[in-house]
Amino acid sequence: MSEVTVIGLGRVGFRTLKLLQELLPHASFNAVDANPGVKPLVEALDRTVFHVYSQNVLKELASRSDLIVTALPSSTAFPILKSLAEECVNIVDVSFTREDPYLLEPIVEKCGTVFIPDAGFAPGYSNLVAGYVGRGLGGLESIDIMVGGIPSYPVPPLGYVVTWNPLDLIEEYKRPARIIRNGEFIAVDPLSETITVDVESVGRLEGFVSDGLRTLLRNIRARNMREVTLRWPGHIGFMKLLRDLGLMSEEYLEIDNISVQPVKLLAKIFETRLKADVNDLAILHVEATGAGGKRYVETAVLQGTRENPATPYFTALVHAYTSYLVAKGLIKPGVQPLENMSEHKHGFQEYLESKNVKIMIKRW
Repeated sequence: MSEVTVIGLGRVGFRTLKLLQELLPHASFNAVDANPGVKPLVEALDRTVFHVYSQNVLKELASRSDLIVTALPSSTAFPILKSLAEECVNIVDVSFTREDPYLLEPIVEKCGTVFIPDAGFAPGYSNLVAGYVGRGLGGLESIDIMVGGIPSYPVPPLGYVVTWNPLDLIEEYKRPARIIRNGEFIAVDPLSETITVDVESVGRLEGFVSDGLRTLLRNIRARNMREVTLRWPGHIGFMKLLRDLGLMSEEYLEIDNISVQPVKLLAKIFETRLKADVNDLAILHVEATGAGGKRYVETAVLQGTRENPATPYFTALVHAYTSYLVAKGLIKPGVQPLENMSEHKHGFQEYLESKNVKIMIKRW
């Protein structure tokens, strides 16, 4: 019986844990979180032992686990991933870290283990599609990867509701977006332009260029490549106003002798005020043109529910299935982002469709 440890039991991690129990019915599980309040939820699951987070606990669990599955906040994940990698254990991570995951390559290669970064919705499944399309079209002239987790209709005041870590959400509007334009690597202000797109079965949306290409910049060759985050029309103007006012700044302000980071205040406001009793959608729309002029368009849409929002659920589905492949020994050692796993595209697609993800593909 294999032993799997899941670290981080938030919106994504807990769902990943439950999905892995379905995928790996003969495995035993450890579940780790800094919040002891989630212990009753974990203890209700079969074959699972809860542990309160500490460095000593992680070290002990890494020494005996066949696989570590991590779903940690982006701001704190990388040092933990590095310490786990040094324990020579296989890791599947879903954190949106600022650091380049290839910084861990020397450790992973020395250990002969597997490290899969960005194993989520986007980046994640988006990378898998990009790798699959690049191989299928024999090279890429251009690829637009458009992704969004949005309410099923625009909810005031921002046309958006928060269903995942609000600090990670805000980071998308701040971080310079690295793209390829006319064969050159450049970094652009994510809110410098608004892009309009019509998505099948959804309607007209707007988008902003975001820093989601990450490992694709290293592993996919294209003359033009960008990721676009999708929202309902009007949203981007609101977010640019908040950013320009300084409410996304990490610099401390003194207010009544109290030091406050505006970005943390904004994240708390988002977490408490951008809630609504509404279903949501997770959308991936990829448009690619091959070097020979052939075209490929894939649209994947998941309709969420109030109990099971689409964005964290889609993320957890990819996270869990990727972890399943590693647990089964189907991924070769090394740093292996999902664009390197295109031979498993049909397996991912079948699994996602079995969980009510609607996938539409056009080729011409």
